[in-house]
Amino acid sequence: MPRPSPLLLVLLLAASPQLQAGHEGGDDVKFERGKQLFDKYCSRCHGKKADGEGRMVKRLYRRIGTQLPSNFTLGVYSERPEDYLRKIIVDGGENNAMSKYMPPFGSELSEEDVDDLVYLIKQAPERYAREAHQ
Repeated sequence: MPRPSPLLLVLLLAASPQLQAGHEGGDDVKFERGKQLFDKYCSRCHGKKADGEGRMVKRLYRRIGTQLPSNFTLGVYSERPEDYLRKIIVDGGENNAMSKYMPPFGSELSEEDVDDLVYLIKQAPERYAREAHQ
């Protein structure tokens, strides 16, 4: 069997978003890493499905009548620059004119961890909408 030309291989890779995005067996590895981090650090407030309905919403936010955690499924944050999202995750909300209840995670998370969380936030509207319809 003849070997495919290098140009053909490049064209096949360019045409395959799944290969470019790091999919393995249909799972997006970067999203899954972000989801694990999100579950550990963010879901208490932002909810397991990134919808802004974490358990702290009832326990704290609504009780004291303060700004609710962001709902990442609406797509507002998927349009924001990645550096903006990184800054909030690393430095916290209060240091970025946002909620004082959003703690800084810069000392706890690696750059790769922050990148994975940013990726999850940007993908949340599409991913969680897809999960809701499955």
